[in-house]
Amino acid sequence: MPIFRQLVPADLPMVLEMNASFREGLVTPENAAAFLADPRNWLFAAVEEGRVIGFAYGYELPRLNNIGHMLYIHEVAVAEPFQRRGIGTAMMTALRQVCREKGICRYFLFTDQANVAANALYRKLGGEVSYNSHGRDTCYFFQTP
Repeated sequence: MPIFRQLVPADLPMVLEMNASFREGLVTPENAAAFLADPRNWLFAAVEEGRVIGFAYGYELPRLNNIGHMLYIHEVAVAEPFQRRGIGTAMMTALRQVCREKGICRYFLFTDQANVAANALYRKLGGEVSYNSHGRDTCYFFQTP
């Protein structure tokens, strides 16, 4: 079973290898280094045998009130050979726990309405449909407390 954790600047070589597991052009050395160096950016990963097999990346968003920051997740992916094995569920569950520990009050993401697997996953994990664009995307919010 993979280890689920937030990646840090020392993980740059592992992040650069993500092009092979996911898609060419996903990361560039300069952008990946800058992304990992900014503490407001999150790259949360499922790591198995030293390589990323699943990830969620996004951006921590400060709030004006004192209930904690929010996290916008821009992309979630599991490498094709590891799909339909519960990796996405386990990774998103571990991400929720890290959000709790770091005081993130809730996180949200958008997914294409046609992505049946993603929509099923987010609903199963308790995602609240907050906004339905009546177009292509659905927004899911997740509470962390």
